[in-house]
Amino acid sequence: MSEVVPAETPILTVSRLVEASLDQLRSPSLTDADRQSVIGRLELANRLLNGLDPYLDSVSSGGPPGLQPLIHETIHHDWARAYQEKKVSFKVNPSWSAGAYEGSFVALVARAVGAKRVLEIGMFTGTTTLCVASSLPSDGKVVCLEIDQYFEDLARPYFEKAGVSSKIDVKVGKALDFLQSYNGEPFDLIFIDADKTGYLGYFNAILDRGLLSKNGVLLVDNVLYKGLPITDGLQSESTAERVDNGGALKHFNQVVRQDKRVEVCVLPIRDGVSFIMHK
Repeated sequence: MSEVVPAETPILTVSRLVEASLDQLRSPSLTDADRQSVIGRLELANRLLNGLDPYLDSVSSGGPPGLQPLIHETIHHDWARAYQEKKVSFKVNPSWSAGAYEGSFVALVARAVGAKRVLEIGMFTGTTTLCVASSLPSDGKVVCLEIDQYFEDLARPYFEKAGVSSKIDVKVGKALDFLQSYNGEPFDLIFIDADKTGYLGYFNAILDRGLLSKNGVLLVDNVLYKGLPITDGLQSESTAERVDNGGALKHFNQVVRQDKRVEVCVLPIRDGVSFIMHK
């Protein structure tokens, strides 16, 4: 097994604070002063964890013009009514949106690789779509795969206001059907953020059918899914759906790591992003 250099990260700082607190709590001679010390460390760890994402947002680019109105719509839209009226085929959580931080990251990757053709598997309300389309040249194109027409109907006016609508082509239907039947040019960047149990099928279809260009990048979202692929004890704190998704992503991560066709680096961006390229 390869040696690993210990990483001095914010998460390691939290881990050390928690470990020190647990050591004190296990002491048979715990004093009131010790309890206050434990509480202080845990409060500090909590502040660090709660402050990490807001800090990352505050020191990162906020995304292109036109993004914030779409984020506002995503947060405040009446999703319960849309589901009740059967306009969407599943209950929606606004937190599924990648938002400005992750959307900007995907857009920067698109710029870095000089992407002209981008495939997005799972558009949702299109926050990442808008970011990526804004980063593409005038002849660039984002092809988005989405299961429900409702999401395009909601997002399209915001794409138009942002001046990127002509770069965005939404295909409504099952993503795997598109991947298995597509015969066009390969994509320079592919971003997967869809049904978690479907990830492995999408990954295999992309590689088996040559849908990722030679120097292209495949980004896969949520690969650290709420911590479930990492820590087995979290299952008891999660819903059945989350347990299923966590198990699927744990398996996905293992399969990708062992696939000799690709190289992968899992990044702790939000809920985890895998950065994958051909060998």
